[in-house]
Amino acid sequence: MATKEKHISVEISAPYFTLNEPGKHTKKVWFVCHGYGQLSRYFLRKFEVLDDSNFLIFPQGLHKFYLQGHKRVGASWMTKEDRLTDIENQHQYLKTVWDDATREIDLTNVEFNFMGFSQGVATIARHVTHFKPNLSKLIIWAGTFPPELSDTDYSFLNNTEVHAFMGDQDEFFNQEYIDSQFQNLESLFGDRLKTKLFQGKHEVISELLLDL
Repeated sequence: MATKEKHISVEISAPYFTLNEPGKHTKKVWFVCHGYGQLSRYFLRKFEVLDDSNFLIFPQGLHKFYLQGHKRVGASWMTKEDRLTDIENQHQYLKTVWDDATREIDLTNVEFNFMGFSQGVATIARHVTHFKPNLSKLIIWAGTFPPELSDTDYSFLNNTEVHAFMGDQDEFFNQEYIDSQFQNLESLFGDRLKTKLFQGKHEVISELLLDL
């Protein structure tokens, strides 16, 4: 018997979340991708330290699953299964979220900060090369950068600051890995890169966001 795999296009409904109201007072727009097993409605609480001059957009991974004996739900951006299809679906979803969330905002004099945490690092890193936004800051927090991307993929980020954060007690990354990750990022971004090894685990430290 012959087995065939086919792909079809379907229209789906998926959520995203925002923090603060946009308007003439908006100085920065953030686009933030959460980590593995998180939901955006809870993840965004880490960013409540930012004042209302910041408008934040939180897309959410399209794959949801149960955590901790079905008591909680988390989301994921992708797995190794059908990887390229998931990446393309991400691009379409993220572009649609951005367009919808910024539809009524005057973006002329607004700074853009794109950030990924944990698994969201690879998601936002890939999407930046696809979308090519005029970023003020690209923020890489406790995650692995996609190995298939090179410095030429980011040549358009001439005036963009790149900030990389890692916790010195991160339960997923030892010091050897952290050093290699920082070295890899330096080879990609050169003197645009600013690294920060903070005291903490695999987490976003709210107070450190105030400096971005």
